[in-house]
Amino acid sequence: MARNAQLRVPMNTNDSTARLATLPQLRETTLRVYLDPVPSPHTLRRWFDLARIPRFKSNPAATRGGGPVFYSVPAVEKFLRSRTVSVKLRAVA
Repeated sequence: MARNAQLRVPMNTNDSTARLATLPQLRETTLRVYLDPVPSPHTLRRWFDLARIPRFKSNPAATRGGGPVFYSVPAVEKFLRSRTVSVKLRAVA
């Protein structure tokens, strides 16, 4: 790859087969399925770091900045499935 080449990542959030997503993309799509309300980005970042969910920078050589950080979508889904309980709640009269 050329020195100044940029990696173009499609930002299609409607793709259910996504492998990588940014934190805002995860908050808008995947996390809304499992959590209501969706926690703050700071909280999610701490959870993902503690769970050792893989994350990737657009420019891994950059120590600061370097573009958006991408998280592994399958790892996030696995983490959420292991931490949430799916139950059907009855309406209370």
